[in-house]
Amino acid sequence: MRVGAASGVIEVPLFTELYGYGPFLGRRNRGVHDPLRCRAGSFFDGKRRVIVISNDLVTMSRSAARAVRAGIYSQTGTDPAGIMVCGSHTHSGPTISRGIGWGELNVEFREYWIRQAVARGIEAINDEEDVTMAGGISPLLEKLGTNRVKENGPTDPDIRWVKFKRGDGGVKLLVHNHGMHGVVFGTVPLVSADWIGAANTLAVERRLAENVIFLQGAEGNVNTEPCCLNLEKGLPHLKRISQSYIASLQAGFAAEKAMPRESVAFVCRDFRLPAKPADPASLRRNAAALRAAQDGKNSYLADRFEEMALYMEAGNSIDVHADLQVLRIGDLFVYAMPGEPFVEIGMELMRKSPGFPMVAGIANGNCRYFPTRETFERFPSITSPRSYGFYEIHQGCGRFMPEYDDDIAAFMIGRMLELAAEVA
Repeated sequence: MRVGAASGVIEVPLFTELYGYGPFLGRRNRGVHDPLRCRAGSFFDGKRRVIVISNDLVTMSRSAARAVRAGIYSQTGTDPAGIMVCGSHTHSGPTISRGIGWGELNVEFREYWIRQAVARGIEAINDEEDVTMAGGISPLLEKLGTNRVKENGPTDPDIRWVKFKRGDGGVKLLVHNHGMHGVVFGTVPLVSADWIGAANTLAVERRLAENVIFLQGAEGNVNTEPCCLNLEKGLPHLKRISQSYIASLQAGFAAEKAMPRESVAFVCRDFRLPAKPADPASLRRNAAALRAAQDGKNSYLADRFEEMALYMEAGNSIDVHADLQVLRIGDLFVYAMPGEPFVEIGMELMRKSPGFPMVAGIANGNCRYFPTRETFERFPSITSPRSYGFYEIHQGCGRFMPEYDDDIAAFMIGRMLELAAEVA
């Protein structure tokens, strides 16, 4: 197999809104604490090529990811179905997908980033050289996150990793994968790659690899512990979490296993995701119920439901379509999830997967959260108590999306495994 890598800084214009933490915060970039990066890896078996482009961005856009694929295809002929574009989910960066209130989209930034992502992908192709593969799993030496939806619920216990090594034993590229929100910093008005960027920097500084790519795992219900801090309080925890993560990662290298399979394969298909029936009348009932329950306070959700009703009456669809993709790189299976699956979903998918699996969230689109069926049962109504759990199910109206079917987890796992069987 031949592998190439590239990396570049993502420049964020001053006063571009940063995404996350609540509607209409108006959190505008006032400077850079640590830079965001776009990193690319190219994997070529002599016949087919897979490209992974990982970005320190909070969201991903289906249309933007498709634009990146089209740009790389037009210049290199690489099959777009083999190109994955994903985000790290740092909450101290801008959005490239549209939404209402959570961080205004800067269209000029979006177009600039698309050009940068295309350029990094092409640079990675031009950097390809012969490598061998080895991988393993590093258990966390200490728990770093917390399940924000279910008290004492599961968090991701491991770091999954694959090395791509030159003939002299040097690591050209390290791909590592773990599921935990990038939320050490809260509403700080500075650009930051959060703990993910700090961990990537340490990995390079400590010469674990010349290049690194982080794939954000199934983190939909997992926050850092603690989280959402100001700059002064956050910095010590950013250092502690990133250092502990890298120590755990490195400790697992002792159990490295060779991955001799050298071919790549891929599949990417459009799916309509299953959602609960919605029409203008039901959406207006939701809005009325919210206004009655809240006594006029916090009308964000009610406003969005009324707008969705008008949107549908104008002839528009709120169906959710997504690009579901599986990449196989040797024995590594990468499941590109266009949103934020709960950690339980990632665990089940990886248990049932062939080969050596990684779940890559925030990949190829922004379809919000994929909760477990248990979570739907706990928060069945738009008037359920407002908390984590409610938020992941009922806030889709901010992107004019219906609520998913209660069995969305089973749907996503089933479709992904079907795609995996095609490339196995």
